[in-house]
Amino acid sequence: MYYIDTNILIYANSSESTFHKSASKIFFDIIERKELIIHEIVLAEFFAVITDSRKMRNPWAISQAKKYIKKLYDVAQELHFLNMEILKMAFAFTEDFNITRYNIYDHLLAYSMKFFNVEKLVTLNKKDFEKYSFIKEICVPT
Repeated sequence: MYYIDTNILIYANSSESTFHKSASKIFFDIIERKELIIHEIVLAEFFAVITDSRKMRNPWAISQAKKYIKKLYDVAQELHFLNMEILKMAFAFTEDFNITRYNIYDHLLAYSMKFFNVEKLVTLNKKDFEKYSFIKEICVPT
């Protein structure tokens, strides 16, 4: 089973991106193999970015983003959510990993992986997750 990072969803849905083809391929391969896990953080970040005209050349309408996210519910094998145990564990290590600003989202995603015993992640930001020894495989689309 694989967690996917927000950037994979963004690039898989951004045909103008140079990463579109590789992100789409790995994303749809994971769906086809029925190994997709989606985290609430990824859904929230995806919605925030895909509907933001400052970040997207062709931002989606709210209705389009909602419809797509609803489809993700249907194709994911599991949906994961933050809980108090994950939050306590993650915030206990914010200083150890020098977590500031928006890095908190990747940090919470990593500690969710630890909590749910998920060892595989697909992302284009490998360096953001290499510091977590409990993540055993980081797949980067090429």
